[in-house]
Amino acid sequence: MALPNFTIDEAYLVGSWLESFFWGIYTLLFAMSMRKIYQQRQQGINKFTTTCLILLYLLASGHMALGLTRLIQGFIIYRDSMGPINYFSSIWYRVNLAKDYLYISNASGILSMVFGDLVVVWRLYVVWGKNVWYALIPFLMCISELVVGYGAVSQWLLPHPDVVETVQWGTTMFTISMVTNIVVTAVIAARICGRLKLTVLVCAAAADRYVSARNQRAMGVEPDGRYNRIILLIVESGAIISATKLTEFTLFNIAPDSGIGGLNAMYILYEIVPHIRKIPPALIRSNQP
Repeated sequence: MALPNFTIDEAYLVGSWLESFFWGIYTLLFAMSMRKIYQQRQQGINKFTTTCLILLYLLASGHMALGLTRLIQGFIIYRDSMGPINYFSSIWYRVNLAKDYLYISNASGILSMVFGDLVVVWRLYVVWGKNVWYALIPFLMCISELVVGYGAVSQWLLPHPDVVETVQWGTTMFTISMVTNIVVTAVIAARICGRLKLTVLVCAAAADRYVSARNQRAMGVEPDGRYNRIILLIVESGAIISATKLTEFTLFNIAPDSGIGGLNAMYILYEIVPHIRKIPPALIRSNQP
């Protein structure tokens, strides 16, 4: 069965509208997290998590700003000379490359994607009592994801980029990110349920009675009723991100290489994933006692 035709300019327009919605939610949660950190400054500030929260927000805001710039260029500045479809599918434009680099840096979204995965790995490290051996392999996967991601985008800087080879790099990057999130989420869930000797459903109701004091201190929460909520947020946020990565990977594989025709729904997720990945850390921090 032939896939429906969903053009890349329409995908970016819908994606940018959804991105503004998620960015607004993320901004509110980020402000709540910073307020919570400020109120608890006398008890000491976790420099790593605080720095990560700030960097993630800056990367998300940068991604948002570049997205607006691309919409203006694609639908207004280059509307008559090359058209929105040709503009958005031309990855080699500097603003498009910059946005892709930020995506990988933001989330598993290149800085956005990898940095978001590193936060998930840090969560694994803390849940497992800060045992570095449990986080070593996922950390190395994040590094390989960073290398492959930058390699994929950098293909467009070559004099004669090979589209097929670039797609192969991109497929590898999305695969590593997806596997990292699924594995880390599963290991975190196994750790929590293993410590409680209960199923995930009973775990939330009996957390205060069965979780050891060492694990409570490691996770940075006190042994009160709000501990249940933190456990659920950690597991559920990881599951949501993993499901998002699986959907993103599937849409990437059915999207056309050129971006001209076919089903380009991937670019909707491409816009909102950097914010979806950053909402859970801010939500968890704002809910900590």
